Amino acid sequence: MKPIRSNELEFFKELVKDKFYDKEEAVRSEIHLEADKLAEKRKASFPKECGVDKSLNQLKKVNAEYLDFIRTKAVVEQRLRDKVNAVAEMVSSRLNRLSKTRSWNESFDSFNAKEDGVEYFTNKLDDMCFQEAEKHIKKGHKIYNSLKEKRDNCKVIIHTGSDINSTVKTLQKEMASADIRLAIPEQLLQIAVK
Repeated sequence: MKPIRSNELEFFKELVKDKFYDKEEAVRSEIHLEADKLAEKRKASFPKECGVDKSLNQLKKVNAEYLDFIRTKAVVEQRLRDKVNAVAEMVSSRLNRLSKTRSWNESFDSFNAKEDGVEYFTNKLDDMCFQEAEKHIKKGHKIYNSLKEKRDNCKVIIHTGSDINSTVKTLQKEMASADIRLAIPEQLLQIAVK
């Protein structure tokens, strides 16, 4: 008896492998077709067989309710956003006119319904209220207005063209009336000491 050689052994192993593979593929294909036919027949009754037919019907109903709510919510949300934007536009328009009239350095055009809310306007109005209050207080504040007048007087004194001695003495006197001390050493300006 003659033993099988290694190359013959390899050949037969590959041949058997290929033949079985081809046959298995044909059988798998046949199984797939028959399973597809059977599944098609049983598809309608399978949920009941699994005990989930009533739950699936309930899921279908509640899912429809949910989707209907989502559609309705979007419509309601858009309608409410439009209302908010319309009122905000009226407020913005009025405040922009006031801004021009009262010389505010503020614009009220960048309101965003989703992000800002009423605080957008109230915060800006708080700032404008403070600015107007400050302007009003400055207008009636004696020392503030007096300082402004005295500063102007000092500028005039400096630009009169007088000699240094009389300019510095007059400047020191005017500044002293505002309770501001001008300390200039007299020897620096060569002013005669009395």
